[in-house]
Amino acid sequence: MQIKNFILRHFRENRWQYLLISTIFAIGFLAGNYEAANLSAATKNYLLGLLDNFLRLEVQSRAGGQDVLTDAMLNQGKIVLAIWFIGLTVIGLPLILAAVFFRGVSLGFTLKFLIHEKAGGGLAVGMLSIVPQNLIYIPFLLIWSVIAINFTMNIVKGIYFNNSVKRQGLISYTMLMLAFLIFFFLGSVIEAYLSPYLLSVFLTHI
Repeated sequence: MQIKNFILRHFRENRWQYLLISTIFAIGFLAGNYEAANLSAATKNYLLGLLDNFLRLEVQSRAGGQDVLTDAMLNQGKIVLAIWFIGLTVIGLPLILAAVFFRGVSLGFTLKFLIHEKAGGGLAVGMLSIVPQNLIYIPFLLIWSVIAINFTMNIVKGIYFNNSVKRQGLISYTMLMLAFLIFFFLGSVIEAYLSPYLLSVFLTHI
């Protein structure tokens, strides 16, 4: 019950931050949609070739496993660490918003391209290979970004006015970073094992 109350209080006290960060992500997602719908023919054909090769690999070898897990963990770990580091600076706010924006662009572009070029099949591929891990990545990215924004704003406001308070705040901030790494690594496991499995099952039955 205490954890539930803490979470509810956190979202209530930071509702404007969540509104801002969610809006930035949504704008990025829509921008990605727009870019995918307005690709040049050459770029579109090149990406379609990559996509077809990827789907062929899924059918032939059920791609996934340890290599994908390692890459996913490294990529997501870099994102968490980058936002952690940005939050330590006085210019953290615009940089964090930029990171969230481009994550939205990436997701919006990928899903729109799949659906635009592969219609119903593209929607299925997106739902099976991209959406599962992003059900973890995106919510925790937004939460982690809000935490980092609050930390950088506390620096700007001078709340960490002495070394003792600064050290305590940094320790708490870093411990949260480690906790978020665990959640992102859980998403990496889904990306490496569950999503490829679901996609391979779908592709072998069409």
